[in-house]
Amino acid sequence: MTPRRHSPSLLAFGALVLGGVVGTSFTQPRAHAAAKPVPIIFDTDIGPDVDDAGTAALLNALADRGEARILAMNCCTSSEWGAPCLDAINTYYGRPDIPIGTFKGSGFLTDAKYNRAVAEQFSNDLKNGSNAPDATDLYRQVLSRQSDHSVTICAVGPLNNLARLLESGPDKHSKRSGRELVERKVSRLVIMGGRYPEGKEWNFEQAPADAAKVLAEWPSPLLASGFEIGARIHTGKRLEVETPDTNPIRKAYALYAGAGKGRESWDQTALYAAVRAPETLWDVKGGGTITVDVAKSVNRWTAAANGKHAYLVERQPVAEVEKAIEDLMVQSPRRARK
Repeated sequence: MTPRRHSPSLLAFGALVLGGVVGTSFTQPRAHAAAKPVPIIFDTDIGPDVDDAGTAALLNALADRGEARILAMNCCTSSEWGAPCLDAINTYYGRPDIPIGTFKGSGFLTDAKYNRAVAEQFSNDLKNGSNAPDATDLYRQVLSRQSDHSVTICAVGPLNNLARLLESGPDKHSKRSGRELVERKVSRLVIMGGRYPEGKEWNFEQAPADAAKVLAEWPSPLLASGFEIGARIHTGKRLEVETPDTNPIRKAYALYAGAGKGRESWDQTALYAAVRAPETLWDVKGGGTITVDVAKSVNRWTAAANGKHAYLVERQPVAEVEKAIEDLMVQSPRRARK
């Protein structure tokens, strides 16, 4: 993520509707020792902003705790350093074999504010985005192998990869169209995007037509974490004193923000909500639809009886949310490569 200046579906979130706000009986993270880990694909614009790197750390930490099973990661930018940066982070956490794809279009968000340094200075097998498969192909390959209605996708950048997935046709991996494959295999989509109930936000602004397409055509339930949720939550300061200098996340934050400095946590909120019950930290406004005015890049929330969309609403104190997220960001890898 780059600087942001500027019904049955609800049952899929383990919840019931109370006066338009989703309520729930969850009081602890839904994934724990006795629960199955959440099968998840992570889609990110890692590089222009550092919260994406913090979110990759968060996801690996949750996988270490048995709460997530990382199926794949995809970079949604044209940067040659996004995919190897992700590979370096996963390698640090002892997961060098996680499949990583990348957007193959040219000229889209090529900033390299830290991802090149991480890719060049930390061990990884990709070395360059040209060595990563096309994101659409990887989505289709991975989804085709999963159980029906089992996969969570968490997207924290522009939605160009997901739009291409919906547009894709049958291939060697599956005879289904992209939309049919998503409908069959994906249980829900969680995104960082938009402002709620209405406004402009950076991710949607970068590819508004793709955002509009995904919001209009995505067949599974969709949960959004808006700009307003992560803007007050600052994490990353603890990396400098609580993690070793061999940690690529610490390096990324030092390069982007300065040693010992943090950053807003837009993307981490979406990932946290994707793996753990969102109601542990937030309220959830459900029963509606999110649309994007492509010409103005403005998103709007509209209540709808059959709406499959929902968005996070602030509830817990900011300090509590910061601690919950940062505790995971600084967690030591359980199977780091020696």
